[in-house]
Order: sequence, then C-alpha cells, then structure tokens
Amino acid sequence: MSTLAALWRVGLLALFAWTSPALAVTGDTAEFVKLADDVYAYVGRKNDANAMVIVTNQGVVLVDTGNNQPDTRDIAQKIKSVTDQPVRWVVISQYHGDHFGGSPYFTPPATLIVHDRVARDIAAMKPHQVKSWRKRFPERAAALEGLSPKDMMMSFPDRMTLNLGGKKIELIYVDDTYNIGDVAVWLPESGVLHGSFAAYKDRHPDIRPDFSHGTTITMLKELEALLALKPRVVVPSHGPLSDVHDLQAMVDYVLLARQKVRVMMDRGVPLPEIIRQFNMDEFKGWDRATHYDWMAETIYRELAGLGPIIVKTTEVETKGTLTKVVEAGRNLSVDAGDGKEIRLRVTSDTNIEGVADRTQLRPGMKIEALYEVPQDFNSALGFDVIELGVKP
Repeated sequence: MSTLAALWRVGLLALFAWTSPALAVTGDTAEFVKLADDVYAYVGRKNDANAMVIVTNQGVVLVDTGNNQPDTRDIAQKIKSVTDQPVRWVVISQYHGDHFGGSPYFTPPATLIVHDRVARDIAAMKPHQVKSWRKRFPERAAALEGLSPKDMMMSFPDRMTLNLGGKKIELIYVDDTYNIGDVAVWLPESGVLHGSFAAYKDRHPDIRPDFSHGTTITMLKELEALLALKPRVVVPSHGPLSDVHDLQAMVDYVLLARQKVRVMMDRGVPLPEIIRQFNMDEFKGWDRATHYDWMAETIYRELAGLGPIIVKTTEVETKGTLTKVVEAGRNLSVDAGDGKEIRLRVTSDTNIEGVADRTQLRPGMKIEALYEVPQDFNSALGFDVIELGVKP
C-alpha cells in the first residue's frame, strides 16, 4: 500500500470526527500569538494571510508579509512589541500578493529569501509591477527609488538551513512540476511549522485550472512531507492555527475530492456537468466553498492528463463609479454607466494613482481602470487590475 493510500485509510477512520460544522474563519482583528520561545504567529483577520516571526539575537526572520498595507504595518508594530532586533530576513512561502506584497516595507535592509523558481519570476517582473512594488508604502518610496526586489534577494534550490543565534530554521521545498516555489518553514527544536501552500485549516483549498496555485498532487506530496515532521503547531497560510491532525484532514479532503471527480469521469459525465455537480458537503462549515468550480476543473485536468490551462488575456479600459469595496479594497464593483456591474480585483501588482493604497478606496469614488480579461477562464474573484486611477 502506498503512503498516500495509507494516509487515506487512516483519515477515513476519523472522518466524522472532524467534518462537523466548524468555526472556519478567524476573528475581526488580527492576533499575535506566542507559539514558543521567540516564535510568534500573526493570524490574519477573517482568514487573511498569516505570517510567522522568529526572533534571534542576530535579527528577526519574518515569514510572509501580510495581506495589505495596514496588515504589514501592524506586523511591524507587533514585532517591535516583543524585540528591538530589526527584521533582517524575509522568507516568502508563496509568491502571491497576500504573502509577498508587504516585502517593500522591510527590504532593504532585510534580505528576501525565496525558492529559485520564485527568484526567476521576480527577476522577470514587468515595469508596472516593479513600479507598484516601490510605491506600495509611501514612507518607503525614497529608500526604494531605483530598486527592484531582485536587488535584495537570495534563493535556494531545494532545502536551506539558517543557523542564527542558536536557532535552527529549515526551509523546505518539495519538488514537483507544478510546485511554483512554495516553501515550508520548520523549527525542529520547538516543533513549529509554517505549512505554506498545503496547510489549510477548515478551508477549501485554492486550486486553479491554470495550476498557478499548484495541483492536488502537489498538495499531497507537500502534505506527506509535512506530516513526516510531526509538528506540534502548524501556522497555515490562511485561517486558525492548526496541528498535525489538520494536515491529515487536508490529505483526506484532497483524496476524496479526486475520487469524486474520477467517479464522474468514469461515468462519462462532461466537464461542465462535473463542475455543476461537484461539492464537498462532507466538510460543512469550511471556508471558501466558492473554490469548488476551480477545484473540480483542476482535478479533471490532472486526471485527464491535460496539463494547465494556458490563460491568454486581453487588456480592457473602463471608467465608472465604485459601488462596492470589500476586503480592504481588494475586491471592487464598478458601475460603468451601461447598466452592467464590473467586478475588479486589486492585486499587489496594481499600480494605483490618486490614493496612497487600496485601503483608501471607497464607494462613490470615480475611477479609471486598465484590467485583464482572461479568455476561456472563470475569473471568479474578478478581473485583475493593472492600473487604477482615482479621479479627484
């Protein structure tokens, strides 16, 4: 029996113990929680991105940087509340805006530590992305003038160990074709693990058919490696603090999801109907059921051997009035004056003019936007914005 099959059998024995309705969303305010001596977790509000802080006598190691500008500044203040040591290293567990976006607040003088694949992508950042990175924190603009994140970056291929002030910090990359550079951070002395992409608690995973967030096979490989560590505490990428049982729960979840799609495929059910029928009702109370459609299509593509969707985009301009602003300005609804609502998504790469950052966006503001419309891809979260201008 394979290791994954064994994990599946073990998980089925406990299925009903952990699929009851759960409090899957963190509170209205972020928490800063001590996990061990000199180790802290920043638990994001309402399942926003988490971070981890490791204090050494040679400086602070920060894992991820917060979901938006206020969160990043809050993390910095929380660090100052427990140490006078400066942040000297910033480890990026996932190269997504809610983990990487706060990096210009700390670098320089801090050094970015990323996987080689992420280093390649950072080196290829487009001009508007670099411009947005420099402008994200107005108080940092002078320090970042003429710089790019690649100028403060070091990378590694599979594993890297930091030995700082008597503390051992292991950075772990699980090799996989579609692991785009996500790394876990393991503290063996204290049993604390930042689980990166694979470690969710009570949350439907964010798996997309362009494989930009990995695949279910990638998740299973990572979870197998993380379970072998037998962590005492797990800091998931999003959601409440967890432990080894929650890692096992995610294994069981992914295997069941794959089984459901495979059964429908074996019956000859077409993809649109698979997407319509797919659910994970065994996990009621889990956050982000909106991920179902993406997950079903991703699993279908994996099982059919199709590979990722190659997403082509068209740039579109619009003008209008903001009618809805949620998640600290990340998601916007725009009335363009033609009776249709446009849903936009402000990312860490969005260049914003007219306000300091997205958290200052309000309903009623007049805006101009340049955004990307993907072809043959479900933009469930809205269209990604390249340029956003707020009119006086």
